[in-house]
Amino acid sequence: MVTLIIFIWLIILSVVSLINLSLIISLWRKFNNFSISIDSSIEDQSNTLLARFQKITSSRLRALDNKIEILDQLIKDADEAYMKSFSMLTDLEKKNDELMRIKAVERIKKGKSHFSSLDSKKVEMPDIEDKKRVNDEYYNLQNTFREPYTAQTDQIEENIGNQQNEEMLIKQLAKNKELKENSLKDKIIEYYNRGMSINEIAKMLDKGSGEVKLIIDLYNRNTL
Repeated sequence: MVTLIIFIWLIILSVVSLINLSLIISLWRKFNNFSISIDSSIEDQSNTLLARFQKITSSRLRALDNKIEILDQLIKDADEAYMKSFSMLTDLEKKNDELMRIKAVERIKKGKSHFSSLDSKKVEMPDIEDKKRVNDEYYNLQNTFREPYTAQTDQIEENIGNQQNEEMLIKQLAKNKELKENSLKDKIIEYYNRGMSINEIAKMLDKGSGEVKLIIDLYNRNTL
């Protein structure tokens, strides 16, 4: 009888042990699955963060490349405009110098031809004429020629001076325009650094929002 009871207890203990073992195996599997799910979740979050970082970085790089392209194009346009203006001014100076040289040569030729004709008239005068009268007529004729010729020369010099004044005025207007543009740029950057928005700056300076934003993007270092 005792042996039977012991045998039954052994069977019960074996069953309990098997149950405990199965529970332990089940818990271990659940823990393993949970660990795998955690690892998978961490990996997914890491991939998501990495993709977001790459997207932000690529967008910033594209924006920077666009700004660099715009700046390069503006520099190229400014260089072309400067070279074109310099070439036009050089051609204008050459034409002006050539015009002055041609007029000076014509003036000298006319003077020589008229004085030569006057000298020939003086030499061909009959000897019977009174020397004083001949000299008076000669000098009167010279003065008659010189007065309109001098007036014409003064008019030519005045026209040349007006052309030079116009060139100086054009250069001064270009310089004033450049100073005004630089002053506008400095004002926009100053207002932006003070914390004003682009729309407020555009409204204050009576400029377009796009123009204000472009100047800020190009010249404000704090936006890079």
